[in-house]
Amino acid sequence: MSDMVTIREEDLIESVADALQYISYYHPMDYIKALGEAYEAEQGPAAKDAIAQILTNS
Repeated sequence: MSDMVTIREEDLIESVADALQYISYYHPMDYIKALGEAYEAEQGPAAKDAIAQILTNS
């Protein structure tokens, strides 16, 4: 039988927070390209501004 590993609550919280922070700013190149195409095709000013903000932060 294997021993059970104990994960401390603060370690779990920190790991999840780090993962969420990472995915909030990292976007793969195919996503960036698709978003650029969506930006070019978008006609709504508010939506276009929102896409531009995502592209700026990527």
